[in-house]
Amino acid sequence: MTASEGQALLLLARAAIVDRLLGGGALQAARRGVAVTPALEERRGVFVTLKVPEAGGGLRLRGCIGSIVGEEPIRDGVVAAARAAAFSDPRFPPLTPQELDDVVLSVSALTVPSPAGSAHAIVAGEHGVVLEAGSHRAVFLPQVAAEQGWDTPTLLAELARKAGLLPDGWREGRLFTFRSENFGETPDP
Repeated sequence: MTASEGQALLLLARAAIVDRLLGGGALQAARRGVAVTPALEERRGVFVTLKVPEAGGGLRLRGCIGSIVGEEPIRDGVVAAARAAAFSDPRFPPLTPQELDDVVLSVSALTVPSPAGSAHAIVAGEHGVVLEAGSHRAVFLPQVAAEQGWDTPTLLAELARKAGLLPDGWREGRLFTFRSENFGETPDP
């Protein structure tokens, strides 16, 4: 995916949020302004992450939702993921109009997950990982391990905890890896 296609995904994500919060046809206008390329028509998994400035500097998570496998063209999937991350992430209250100017968006376009083979094949910070163990399931995007400074054993233990398992519960499940192409807005200074 090119940088301009990534920027188009960011434009659609922001417009989806603005349109839900303020109305005014922002999403319709953004869709008209985006040149549809073959890459934007691909059915790919996509996540949208929202972050807001922290009092001491830096950014903190404000929402992150997406789909591992694309059921629709990524240009449509990013709209659904942006709205879900802004208004339906159960960890946070819905985004408010007052937060809109401060929120920083990033979009992760995913490759199709494939079986990891073994835990030794997973490279923390390079691979996203999906864990499936019975009715338990969890996922971390590749950048999570890098942002947290996790090595692969820590990544797997945290993934198991996220799935509601004991730290070594990943051993009883199936692991899948994927990669992502990441595009993000630059926060205002």
